[in-house]
Amino acid sequence: MQRRWPIVLVTLLLSVGALAEDKPIARIDPVPPNPTDPTVSALFDAIRSRGGEPLNMHRTLANAPQIFKAYADLAIALRVSAAVPRKDRELIIIRTAQKAGGDYEVAQHRPMAMSCGLTQAQLDAIANWQNSSEFDARQRSVLAYAEEMAADKGVSDATFKSLAKHFNPQEIVELTITAGFYAASARVTRALDIQLEKGAGDEKNAYGKC
Repeated sequence: MQRRWPIVLVTLLLSVGALAEDKPIARIDPVPPNPTDPTVSALFDAIRSRGGEPLNMHRTLANAPQIFKAYADLAIALRVSAAVPRKDRELIIIRTAQKAGGDYEVAQHRPMAMSCGLTQAQLDAIANWQNSSEFDARQRSVLAYAEEMAADKGVSDATFKSLAKHFNPQEIVELTITAGFYAASARVTRALDIQLEKGAGDEKNAYGKC
C-alpha cells in the first residue's frame, strides 16, 4: 500500500514553500513600477530609456524621492562620466562590495564586469586576488586600494603610491568615490534586506552593460 504523508506535514511544507515564494522585496514596501511621484516617475523612465527596468533597489530607495534622485544621479555620473576605464571601475566595485558583504551588488555587477572585459577566471579570483596570477600590476593596485579602503587602518602610503603609478589625480578621485559609493550601497541593501531580482547575475540580464 502506498505510504501517505500526514496531512499536517503536507500543509506545513506547502506553507513554507509559499513563504519562500512570497518573501517581500525589502523590509519596507517598494514603490510601484509605475509611480505617481513625478521625480520617481522621471527616474524610472530614464532607466527604461537605457534598456532596463527599475530594480528592487530602485523601487525601495524611491520611497525617499529626492534622496533617491541624488543617489541615482551620482550612480549615473560614476558610470558614464568617469575617465577611468569601466573595466577598472567594475573591478573596484566588485571587490568593495565583497568586503562590505554586498551580495546584491556583486550579483548585479558580475555580468556587467564581463561585458566590460573582465574574464570569468578573473571574477572568480577577485576574492583571493593576492594569490592569483589573473591580474596585472595595474589591476592589483586597484584591488589593493579597494582592500585597504575597507580596512580599519585605511590606505597605506605604499598602496596609494602603487595606485598613483597607474592613475592620474582625476582617476584616483573617481576610483575612490566609486569604492565609497558602493560600500555605502552594500550597507543600504543589507540593512533594508533588498532581495535580488529573478535571473540577476545572468549575463543576458546584465544591467548596464558596457
